Amino acid sequence: MSDHSFSGFELPDELRMLSEALRDFVRNEILPVEAALDPTLRAIPQPQLGELQAKARTAGFWCMDAPVEFGGGGLSTFEMAVVWEAASRHRYTFPTPGGGVIGYSPPVVLYRGNEEQIEKYVKPVIEKGLITFTAISEPTGGSDPARALRTTARRDGDKYILNGRKMWATNADEADFGVVYARTDTATGRSGISAFVVETNTPGMHVSKVPVMRNHWTTEVEFNDCEIPAANLIGDEGEGFALAQKWMVRGRVMLAAQALGVAEESVRMAAEWSKERETFGALLATRQGVQFPLADSLVEIEAARALAWKAAWKDDQGQDARVDASMAKLFASEMGFNTVDRCIQIFGGMGTAKEMNLEHWFRDLRTMRIVEGASEIQRYLIARDLLGAAATGR
Repeated sequence: MSDHSFSGFELPDELRMLSEALRDFVRNEILPVEAALDPTLRAIPQPQLGELQAKARTAGFWCMDAPVEFGGGGLSTFEMAVVWEAASRHRYTFPTPGGGVIGYSPPVVLYRGNEEQIEKYVKPVIEKGLITFTAISEPTGGSDPARALRTTARRDGDKYILNGRKMWATNADEADFGVVYARTDTATGRSGISAFVVETNTPGMHVSKVPVMRNHWTTEVEFNDCEIPAANLIGDEGEGFALAQKWMVRGRVMLAAQALGVAEESVRMAAEWSKERETFGALLATRQGVQFPLADSLVEIEAARALAWKAAWKDDQGQDARVDASMAKLFASEMGFNTVDRCIQIFGGMGTAKEMNLEHWFRDLRTMRIVEGASEIQRYLIARDLLGAAATGR
């Protein structure tokens, strides 16, 4: 895009048209494919996915969030918040809008890699649509990975030897490679954590699926004397967690945008249903028990969008938007879940049918209240910003 600024509540014409075009693409290309699938499937299968990806590339919707110099669309945080919402109005929108149709981005920490790592790992992901994973959380603690992290990486000449276990590593069972965070010294807390590229065929690495309530299952990854080249270290030793945090604001804003897209589509579906469905001789649309939940949902959607857009705009201006992103992720994820829940209630029994999408989103959004920092973590971060040292008992 030519302009990364945001002026009031009027979107630049180019961004508005991009968002509308992507929304039409989802409606005209992705939704018909999903509607024809067995609703118990957990993702869009090949070859349907490949055909849709080819159409997305032709339409210019491929890897829009990746930097231009690596072959992506180069959209800013604010621009991505707008288009991510437009791309999220379909069944398999979690964990990534489009369900892979509009491409996969590499682990964002790799954007800070050296030239060789960019050429070997980043560009092929964007060019070929490769799947990757990120492994940071562990069985000892997911909400506080920096202090709970126990996986180690010991330097041995021109290689590192990895040992440990990772949980909730999405896509590790399908990926070509991923980024693994491990301790490279005995320091506790955030210091001493390094980031490494690990290819999934590396001896000593074992991946097992972890079935969860949402459509997309996650994995557990074990490393037993897993040897990786020293050249796979991203940045310097000990700065892995700091590199990851640089992208935390954008990640949380994107989740908020996903929740917005799903919530607004759910309200649209429920509103249409209420204008067609009759009970006791009158349309559901005449019932306050239907009107009020829809009205509450619309108000909360607008509030969530304002929070997400504010955080995104601040991030693009180079301002500290960490607390704003926590607010957006907290409010939007809980708003999205509550909105889908209300809409299921309006549909009644039909709302629980897998063919309706609401049931899929209900499970996904329940999970979203935990990933990328659970709601309780977001509340703690917001309160700590307000209360300062007193929040930690000091």
